[in-house]
Formats: sequence, C-alpha cells, structure tokens
Amino acid sequence: MARFLSAEWAEQVTAAVHDHPGFGTAVEGIEFSVQFEIDQVPDGAVARYYLDVASDDASLAIGTLGQADLTVRTDYTTAAAISQGTLKIQSAFFSGKLAISGNVAKLLLNQRALDQLADAVSGLEVEY
Repeated sequence: MARFLSAEWAEQVTAAVHDHPGFGTAVEGIEFSVQFEIDQVPDGAVARYYLDVASDDASLAIGTLGQADLTVRTDYTTAAAISQGTLKIQSAFFSGKLAISGNVAKLLLNQRALDQLADAVSGLEVEY
C-alpha cells in the first residue's frame, strides 16, 4: 500500500489513469499541466506534485513542474478527501478549502479530466 503523496503513490496514480477509460477519453487531444501544493502534511513539509497531460498521455509525479498552466493549493486533509473520493474538487474550491491560480480558463476547459482523475484514484489502496 502506497503512502499518500509518496513517489510510489504517484506511480500508482499514473498507472490508474492509464487504465481508466474515462480519463483516457477526457484527455484526448488536450494539453495542460497542474501543479499541486499541499500544506499541513503530517511530517510538517509542503508536498508538491504535478499532473502533466500531453499527446493523449498523462503522468503524475512528485516535484515541481517548471511552467504549469495552473497551481492548486490546499491542505493535507482536503487533498486526502479528494483522493479518497469523499470530496469533489469543485466543492473544495467553492468552500474555500482549495485555491487556484494561473490559467483558470484552462481549468474550466479541462474540468472533466480532473473529475476523471479523481474517479480513477478513488479506488486505490493508499495509506493516509
């Protein structure tokens, strides 16, 4: 079982989105990237990971992406709830638990892909 926000978790997420038909359909012909910054992580650090979608492929990796289209900032509890499928990204945003900066239009255009990402990872066995 992978620990949330670990390199092993990122590999499992990438495999899950590759196997998820809804995600594959949602990213056909689009390119976008999202940097995620998670604070209040149990070890006290700020976790950073990114989603990069290009050429009908996607990968999620730990670290910082140079020029992301969007940056999403939230706390560990909110990120874990989204990962577990108990909280929708839109609900977190509208309740003030999630901040977004960058090309918001690209977010709106690719919302379906982010919804499918959340759906793809909701079934993963993850240690929180």
